[in-house]
Amino acid sequence: MAVGYRFWFGICHLWYTLHTTMPKKYYRIVSRNGAIRRARIFAGLTSEEMSKRIGLSRPMLSSIENGAGTTVKTAAKIASCLSKTLEELFEVLDTR
Repeated sequence: MAVGYRFWFGICHLWYTLHTTMPKKYYRIVSRNGAIRRARIFAGLTSEEMSKRIGLSRPMLSSIENGAGTTVKTAAKIASCLSKTLEELFEVLDTR
């Protein structure tokens, strides 16, 4: 799975700041403009099927598709299920 430099830089920066001075509430990993829903539909999966494959509830998957923040672990599961890179589906936001 090829992941771009910018994404990993963002993740490393996020990890560093979370473990030094920046509170976790200042960063969110969110869907990139509905990319998850489009990729899921293109893959021919319903939200129920995909949520079972990755071990999330359907309402939680829907929330993530609609822009709720998620963890790196869950983002990786979603990207893997859809055969996409993390960078294609997610972005790291600084919410300060």
